[in-house]
Amino acid sequence: MARTIAEIQNEILIEKGKQPSLNGLTESKAAIWKLWTNIIATAIWVHEKIVEKNALISRPHTLNWYREQALNFHYGMPLDPDSSNGMPLIWKNGSYQFDTTNLSEDEIEQSKIIKHCAVSEIDLETILKPNKEIEEIFSDYFHNKVGVVFIKVATVKDNKISRIDVPNELYAFNEYISKIKDAGNQVYITSSQGDTLKLSLNVYVDPLSIYINPRDIEYYQLKSLSRVLTQNEHDKLNDHELDSRNGSLILDEKTYPVLDAIKYHLKNIEFNGAFVKTYLVDAIQKAQGIKIPILTKIETAWATNPSDEPEALSDVTKIEYFIPNAGYFDIDMLQIEVNYIPDTFYRNKQ
Repeated sequence: MARTIAEIQNEILIEKGKQPSLNGLTESKAAIWKLWTNIIATAIWVHEKIVEKNALISRPHTLNWYREQALNFHYGMPLDPDSSNGMPLIWKNGSYQFDTTNLSEDEIEQSKIIKHCAVSEIDLETILKPNKEIEEIFSDYFHNKVGVVFIKVATVKDNKISRIDVPNELYAFNEYISKIKDAGNQVYITSSQGDTLKLSLNVYVDPLSIYINPRDIEYYQLKSLSRVLTQNEHDKLNDHELDSRNGSLILDEKTYPVLDAIKYHLKNIEFNGAFVKTYLVDAIQKAQGIKIPILTKIETAWATNPSDEPEALSDVTKIEYFIPNAGYFDIDMLQIEVNYIPDTFYRNKQ
């Protein structure tokens, strides 16, 4: 940020005070040398403003720049600056911008259909082989071998992250990016349905806070065992019908601390952010009535179109963290299996 004229002039006066040969100058407000300091300070200020402006409009188009442009896309506005329909995309101050002069704040916000965006640079092989196994870390997204700019976008519907499922909207966005992108760059744009996630947990709860039907305790204990069950035990599980109130607060049957904590945590993972096992367990641990949450199995799959066969779930339990392919999980498709076990460890101390 450019300095003000007063700041520049003050620095000149400080430097003047360091020069003994200038101590004899009169301190009168009308002194000619004070006028010259103001003139020089003004000239320097103008120069710095020009440099600042040039730096702003000539900045390199980084990945963050592509993200800013995506979030600033206005659907329904023409890309042709000579168009008389709507507010066109124009070249102004060194970059393309939509002319929204005659639009209200509500109209501007409604036209911005891109609500979430993540941009990365990946190698061509990742795009050509999208069905390879999910891997740990972020290597799938940041190889930077061929230099393909990979843009994931999503909108919001019913207060939930959602893919852009109107064909013309995504087509218009592709045209917009093609117009503003750097020459020679390869850009790959996708907007996908949220990934499927299935979680299995053993959760030890406070029986004074969390409701568990006593006849269901043996079922949960059997389900929580890591060993192979006997045929008799399998029969018990298959014939058993669980109480739907299990896991709810005794004082509030509509509140399920474990389920609510999981959904809240998943909703608050930033778009294209990593699912981290430890963070999820920490979130569940903080819920009311929860003593020991144990995440026993994690399965996930890339979402498919409704008309296609669903992808088989992949076991990713051994992976500490990973990024969902769509950039987010479909909360409506979330599957959670919880074995509620009363925490009675205190009895061992008696």
